[in-house]
Amino acid sequence: MNQNPHLAAIKRRWWLVVALAVLGAIIGAIPQSERVEEQATSFTATHTMLPNEGGDTSIVSTSQVELLATTGEVPARVAERLEFSGNPAELAAQVNVNFELETGALRFTTTQGVAADAEELADAFAEELNGYLAERQDEVYQDRLQASRDRVNALQAQLDEIGATLASDPTNAVVLAERDAISRSYGLAFEQNQVLEGSGGQLTFTTLQSAQAVPQVDRGLSAPTSRRTRAMMGLIVGGTLGIIAAVILGRLDSKIRSKDQAEEIMGMRARSTIPKVKSTERDHVIVRPGRHDPLSDSYRTVRNVVRFVQGGLETGPAARVTLVVSPGPGDGKTSMAANLAAAFAESGDRTVAVNADFRRPRLTAAMLDAGTPELPFHVEDLDIVETGSLVKGTENRNLKVMDLATIKASPGDLVRGLIGHLAVLSDVSDEIIIDTSPVGATAEVLELLPYADVIIVVVRVGHTSIQAAERTNAILRDIATAPTLMVLTGIKAEKNPYFEYGDQRWPADQELDEELDDDDLDDDDDLDDTEAAELDDDDFDDDLDDDLDDDDDRDDTEAAELDDDPDAEYDDLDDEDLVADDDETLDDDDEAAELDADLEAEELDADADDLDAERVSSGSALHPSE
Repeated sequence: MNQNPHLAAIKRRWWLVVALAVLGAIIGAIPQSERVEEQATSFTATHTMLPNEGGDTSIVSTSQVELLATTGEVPARVAERLEFSGNPAELAAQVNVNFELETGALRFTTTQGVAADAEELADAFAEELNGYLAERQDEVYQDRLQASRDRVNALQAQLDEIGATLASDPTNAVVLAERDAISRSYGLAFEQNQVLEGSGGQLTFTTLQSAQAVPQVDRGLSAPTSRRTRAMMGLIVGGTLGIIAAVILGRLDSKIRSKDQAEEIMGMRARSTIPKVKSTERDHVIVRPGRHDPLSDSYRTVRNVVRFVQGGLETGPAARVTLVVSPGPGDGKTSMAANLAAAFAESGDRTVAVNADFRRPRLTAAMLDAGTPELPFHVEDLDIVETGSLVKGTENRNLKVMDLATIKASPGDLVRGLIGHLAVLSDVSDEIIIDTSPVGATAEVLELLPYADVIIVVVRVGHTSIQAAERTNAILRDIATAPTLMVLTGIKAEKNPYFEYGDQRWPADQELDEELDDDDLDDDDDLDDTEAAELDDDDFDDDLDDDLDDDDDRDDTEAAELDDDPDAEYDDLDDEDLVADDDETLDDDDEAAELDADLEAEELDADADDLDAERVSSGSALHPSE
């Protein structure tokens, strides 16, 4: 069952969640409760006034007071009084005017950061409103009173004029009617004037209480008084932030981080895992006689898995070809190829490790202390040169190395030249392990896919990119026909008490694990000179030389041409030198044939005969020839 990606991201970065949670708890517990200070302080002031008696006949109604207080002349007068250079409307917006109909109370309320400012602003609006009301009402009253008087005087003049007319003609009906109408208007105007002169009432207010600033404390989101509570809140907040950060980092991560993630992306189950190793142990042969620990045994497990898969294939006389690939560089592909070849050789299989990664060749350096031997050939010579001239022996009698990296040519040409020698290697070996270039980065590896019996995809947890893995998976599904196995490297090794028990029984293994380095490849050779000489006569070398002789007989013309070449001395290798040092060459084909006859006549001891018989019976093979 695949794990939720968010939970997997949190699990991988649990330390981040814990760190932020602890940090939050510490920060929350540091402040003391008595040191929690007020965050903000303001002052509110209110000026209260009551209306005077006699304001019922005022020309200004109480409903207009709130509007007059915050609009027009009053804010302008307040701004001038306070010497405020801004817009008077800004001052009006800071004051709340409220007139209560039930009590008749008029309140001016404002809130300021300074107590004196609050008091001054509230008092200013109240006083300026009261003064404005008095002035406005008086002005309007005088205008109305003067207009009333002018009306009465005008009507009186009209009546006097009509009275003079009637004196000369008392019976004129028209003049009499006009006099009556003007008399009625005069009477009404006179009554209004008398009422207006008798009213004189104004709506004014008397201050009940001037503004007094009252501090207002705003504590905001203050911290709890208990340190334990604050610490708990900090723990929760810090842990939440840690989870969010872990999930975000997980979404941004472009690397494969777990076994489940690798299996989901590649669409296959991981057949085996390789523990994470130190940098000094990378690109080295770990599988060696006498070493049994989780790392070396993990490569042996891969060998057994490959054998199990090979068992389901059709049998034949040719060797099995295992192609080791990876999505990108640095995934552990070369280490896998070198140690898998060593594991097959350890079990008695005649094995050839072939380097096909010509961009970053490291296989030979991992298997030979002397490094990659220089090959004095051109890429055009690969069609006619003997396969034995390209093979290098190792300290293990069953393990050979083939590497064309020193030949100057393009990686594609070298791969095609290599393919021409696979048929010869298949006839004289049991297993061929090919270390290729990354599938997601190069194209020449695709030319080797048709020749593979088993394909191993190496994915390194924490290093292989998701994009490269997806591209590799798509390519292999579309092109490859051989069974594909996925092996994970970089897995954190769990402590196994079984290997601890083994270390107690065999201290030499424990010392070997602690002192592993490049020189171990030479220090672990327990064979004496006599045994090495006997092993040099192994049938692996005999079969290889016999096949090379057969190739020479089938193409005498090419051999003659090669004898005339200045580099012909590298074509035919002495059988003993092929196994041990490969430092000397034969002068011509006659010397090679004579040496083969001598080797066939030499008697092998009983142990070597038994070993040869066992290898012949255990050989496995089917290889598609080109």
